[in-house]
Amino acid sequence: MKLDFTLLAIVPLLIQISQAAYLGATIPPKTTFIDTQQQAFQTDLPTHTDFLVKRNAEADAKKAIVNKDWLKAESERIYGKEEVLPKPWLRTIYGTIHEVVTPYVVGSITFAGPEAEETNSLKPWISIKKDGLPKTITPKLKNNVVVDGFPEVKTFFQTATTVTHHQKDLKAHNMKEDDTIEEVLMIDEDDTYIKLSPIQRCTPDYYYRKGVANVEISEPFCSPRDHQRMRVGATYFITWYSRFFKNVENVKFHYAYVNEKSHDKGFDKRDLIDLAIKKNDAEIIPQTGNIDFQGDVYGAFHSSEWVSNHNGWFPVDIDKKWLKGSVYKKVVIAMQADNVSDEDFSILDAPHFFATFQLRESIGKNTKEMRKLQDAAGTNDDVYYVIAAVPTCVMISVLFMYGFLYLNRKHRDLSHIRKPKKSRFGNVGKYNIPVALTDIKKPKKQL
Repeated sequence: MKLDFTLLAIVPLLIQISQAAYLGATIPPKTTFIDTQQQAFQTDLPTHTDFLVKRNAEADAKKAIVNKDWLKAESERIYGKEEVLPKPWLRTIYGTIHEVVTPYVVGSITFAGPEAEETNSLKPWISIKKDGLPKTITPKLKNNVVVDGFPEVKTFFQTATTVTHHQKDLKAHNMKEDDTIEEVLMIDEDDTYIKLSPIQRCTPDYYYRKGVANVEISEPFCSPRDHQRMRVGATYFITWYSRFFKNVENVKFHYAYVNEKSHDKGFDKRDLIDLAIKKNDAEIIPQTGNIDFQGDVYGAFHSSEWVSNHNGWFPVDIDKKWLKGSVYKKVVIAMQADNVSDEDFSILDAPHFFATFQLRESIGKNTKEMRKLQDAAGTNDDVYYVIAAVPTCVMISVLFMYGFLYLNRKHRDLSHIRKPKKSRFGNVGKYNIPVALTDIKKPKKQL
C-alpha cells in the first residue's frame, strides 16, 4: 500500500514533465526578430520621459524673460545687421536736370531717402539728444496745427544781398528819372542736397552753456553736450552750425586723450573765479610706448577724413581698441577747418568738446521669481549670517561693557548709597525659620 501511494504521487509529476517536453519540441525557439511595421509603430510612440522633457521645456520657456532689445543687439553683433535700403529713385533738380539718388544708411538713419507723399511739415525727422544719439520725431496734425514739426532755421542759412534798382526799370511814380534805390534781400540757400538729410540742423539757437560756471558757449556745436558718455557699439552724431566758418568747404575731427578737468575732480569756492577765467584747464596726454594708432596732428590718437562742412553732421563710432584695455577714457574731440594746416592746428585752441569713451554696460533683469526669493526671509544664506552674527554681537557688547566699567572703576562714586543695617543676630536681617512660635526669640536654633 505504501508503494501504491508513492506511485500515485509520482504519476502527476511525470505527466507534467512529458507535457513540457512535448511543448518544448513543438514551439519554435524564441527569437529577437521584430516585424518592421511593428518596429515603426513602436518608434512613433513617445516614451514616458518625452512628456516630462516637453513639459519641462514649456515651463522653462514660460519662466524665461528675454530683453528684446538685448536679444536684437546680440543678434546684430553675431550675425550682422541687415539693412533694407530703399531702391534708387529719380528726381529733377534745377528745373531740367534729372538725377538718380541712391539712399544710404549711417547709424540706423537713412539718408537721401525717397520723398514722402505727405507734406514736408508731416515728414518724420531725426532729433539729436544731449548725448548725441538720434531720436525719430513724427509730426502730428492736431486741430489743423502741426505738432512736433521740423524745426525752423529762421534766417541763419540765408544770405543778405544788396540789389540796386534804377528808375528806368522800376518806373516808380515818386522817383526821378535818374534816381536809384538799394534793397537788401535775404536769399535762401541752395538746399538741393541739404534737404536729403533728415537730421535736425544746428543753429545758434541750440547752442548751450558749458565750462566752469557756464561762462562758455558751445559754438559751433549743438550736440553732443560737454562731458557726455559715448559707449562702444553705438553711433553718435556731432552737429555744428555750418555757417560758423567763413569760406570753408571741408572739416576734419581729431580725438585725443586728456586728464580730467578741474570741475570733474572737485574745487573749492575760492577757486571758482580763477577756474572760470581759464579757457583751457585740461591737459592732453600724448601717446607713449608702442603706438598702434595715431592721428594727423600732435596729441591726437585718431583723425577722421575730410567731410563736407555744409552737411553740419558727423557720425562717431567708438572703437574698442581706443580704450587700451580700460573701461573708459577721457577724450577731447576738436574740429579743424580746411584753411588751417596740420602744423598750425592746436586741439585745445580749436573748437572742441570733452567726452568719455567707455564700454557698454551689461544690465541683468531679475525675474519675478528671483525678486520673490530675494524678498522672502530665510530663503538664502542670510539666515546663517544672522545666526552667526547674534552671538558675535553679544560678545562684543559684553567686552565693550567690561572695558567701559574697567576704565571707569576709579571714577565711580557710590557714597550716596546707604548700606543696610546689621541685625543684632549678626545675620544681616536674614532670619531662620523658627521651629515653633516659642522659638522666635531663639534664632540660633536651627531646624
